[in-house]
Formats: sequence, structure tokens, C-alpha cells
Amino acid sequence: MRENSSRKQRRRTTQPRDARGLAYDLTRRVNEGGAYLGLLLRYTLEKTRLDPRDRSLVVELCYGVQRHRNLLDHYVSLLSDRPLGEIDAPTLDVLRLGIYQLNRMGIPVHAAVNESVSLAKSRLGPGPASFVNAVMRRASVEMDALPLPSRDRIGDYLEVIFSHPRWLVDMLLEAMGAEEAEALCASDNSVPSLTLRANTSRSDAQALLRRVLELGGTGRLSPAMPEVLLEVTVPHHALESLLREGLCVVQDVGSVLVGYVVAPREGDLVIDACAAPGGKATHLALLGGPASRILAVDVNPRRVKAMEKSVRRMGLQNVEIKVGDSRRLSSLIQEEADLVLVDAPCSGLGTIRRNPELRWRRNPEDLPVFTRLQLSLLEEACKLVKKGGALIYSVCTYTREETLEVLEGFLSRHHDYRTVGLGAYLPEPYDSAVLPSGPAQLLPHRHGCEGMFVARLSRT
Repeated sequence: MRENSSRKQRRRTTQPRDARGLAYDLTRRVNEGGAYLGLLLRYTLEKTRLDPRDRSLVVELCYGVQRHRNLLDHYVSLLSDRPLGEIDAPTLDVLRLGIYQLNRMGIPVHAAVNESVSLAKSRLGPGPASFVNAVMRRASVEMDALPLPSRDRIGDYLEVIFSHPRWLVDMLLEAMGAEEAEALCASDNSVPSLTLRANTSRSDAQALLRRVLELGGTGRLSPAMPEVLLEVTVPHHALESLLREGLCVVQDVGSVLVGYVVAPREGDLVIDACAAPGGKATHLALLGGPASRILAVDVNPRRVKAMEKSVRRMGLQNVEIKVGDSRRLSSLIQEEADLVLVDAPCSGLGTIRRNPELRWRRNPEDLPVFTRLQLSLLEEACKLVKKGGALIYSVCTYTREETLEVLEGFLSRHHDYRTVGLGAYLPEPYDSAVLPSGPAQLLPHRHGCEGMFVARLSRT
């Protein structure tokens, strides 16, 4: 029994010590297993014995392959004697990692080639390793001379140079024209900065900035949002310490602005219908003050546990949490609320900067599925809004189907609701996101945050 236990313990604690091997294993889990890259990296790197330099290499390789996948595949297709579709997925991922090191990272040629061949040999065997060797050696000589699509063929250009799926490229070109579509795609491929929102029940943004600086980090106060630090860089262990102490949360500017649109007041009852992991719920609790009540509902028990942990860390007493499906919200909550927020599940296309793998998982057929879910959530949530109260709808995307068309569908059936113009709710410069019809559409290339759509509907 003791020997079996020892073997199990070794299996649990042994992790790949080689950064490229770990990057490959994680890439396979994302591409084939459907794992979410950010979460996978966070939980895996916490358990490794890699030094900080190798941890950074793992992160760069994993994110880089997702951000530039079409470009890497374009190069592989030109360098290989096999059609791209005939290269098996595990071998293709080895080549993507190798080409990325040559093309985007400036890794020395001998290291990129030799490490890629070693990786293929250890994971896949001598046959794939020989093929990888041939492609990588050819890449080391020919890479700089390989042709790329011209801007004259804008669809091909955006699809390859900025590695966006063609259906999304075509949608963006139709919706906003070539110049803005290119700006959005370029923004999607940039590395996002870290934004922290201070827990104002314990501290403020200036005190939080001082702590960040003391811990060896950098950042700056937001001129528009008094509780927010922008462009934060801080060592991983220091960030974990700040979060454990409940001094702040990591939250994108777009999500912070949703709280401003909800705008809870003292004494308000607020329902957050799709609340986990709790960033918006905890913000609402602070904006409304201790006399407000926040009922936070989510269907996912695991995410609810994460929300409970965040609320405890922050010491918030005015957040009540329920596990349940908000498509049946009126059976979970038997009281009307002043404000109901539906931050609905969506395609997530506005978060591609932070979640680059999403672009490869979404397709046009997903949009009607999300639209039906979003409408069903609004139909149920509106039952709990007091007369004179407001229903707030937000999604982290920009497709017309999930934004304006959802609103149009809802309003066509609910004549006691009207759209409120958001100019008075959003600070400069984010008020430039307000559309003529009232809602706001934040976009990464215009506003430096996630592509967030938010609308406020008042009940008469």
C-alpha cells in the first residue's frame, strides 16, 4: 500500500521541466481538448518547478501560437512538401511552435530547429521528427523570402496576417469597412495590459498603486475611473498576494463600465443574473454601498464557489449568492428588484485579445444559439424588475445578432420598456461608445478595452 501511494504521489507532482515540452502539451490540450488557455496556464504553472524565465517562455509560446495560428499555418503550407490538411494535428502543433520561435521571437536558428526536432522525437517518434526537421531547416533558410498576401486582397490579408477566421473577417469587413476591420484585428493580436479595480471598502486606487510600486510593479491611475489602475505590471506572486488580501480584483475596463451603467444607489436591490465569477457583482456591492443588496445568481456551482471566495476575501456583507439557472429566475427569487443585470453568455468575440483561442472555436452557427439564450434570459429577468426600475443587458461581443437584434427582439414584445441613452452614465472618453439608439458598443481598437456592449432599459 505504501509503495502504491508513493507512485501516485510522484505522478501528481511530476511536471514537465522543459518549457517547450510544456508549451506543446498545453497547446494540444487547448486545440484538441477545448481547454481555456488562461485558466490552464494559471493552474499548471502554479504546480511547475520552472524558473521565471522558462515560465515566461511557456506563456509566450502558448499565447503566440493561438494569436498567429493562420500566419504560422501559411508558412508551414509553403515550406512543407505535404498539403496542410494532410499534416496530422500533433505534428502541426510542433511546427507552429517552431515557426513561431523563428518568425516572431527571434530565437536562434539552431535552438528553434533542434528543440523542435527533439520535441517531435520525444512526443511523436522518429517519423514525425524527420518531417519536422525537413520543414524547420527549410524555414531557417527561406523564411524571410516567403510571400504574404497583399493588402489589395484585404480579406486574405486580414485572415493570414492577423490570423482571424475568414467568416469573422468577412463579417467585420461588411460591418465596418476595411480600415476599421484591420484596426480591430490588429488590436485583437496585441498583448493586453492588466487592469486592477481597487476594493474601495478597504483601500483606494492611490493606496493600491503605492502597494504595486512597493512590490516592484508599475501602473497608473485611470483619469476616468477613480477605483481603477491601468497598465499594471507586477510579479505573479505579488499579484496573488494583493488578491488574497482582498485589496483588488482583476477586471477589464469594459466590465467596470457595465457597473457604471447599472448605477446602483443606496438601498437598492440589485439582481446579477449571470454573476460568476463575481467581478461585476462585487463592483455593484461597492457602488451601491453597504445599504444596497446584491443577489448574485449563477448556474455553474464551481464558478459560484470562486465567486464566494472573492466576496469573502473582499469582506463584502451585502452580496447574497444563489446557485440556479436564470432562465427560471422568477422561481429562484420571489421579490422584485430595482435593477436587474443580465450579463449574458455570448460568443465572447470582444475578448479575443485575452482569449485568443476563442477565434478558432466560434463559427457563424453559434450566433443564433447565443441569441436564443440571451433572449430567454431577458424574458425571465424582466419579470423581476420593479416599475420605475431598470433592466441592464451586457455582452462581451460586437455581433449585431447578439446586441442590437437581441434588444430589438425584446423591445418588440415588451412595450413597457424603453432604451435609455448612456451618455450620462459613461465617463469621457468612453462616452464616445454610445450609439444613436442609446446603448454603448465599446471596441478594443477604439477604447482600449474588451468589446463590450451594454444597454439600459427602463420599465415604465
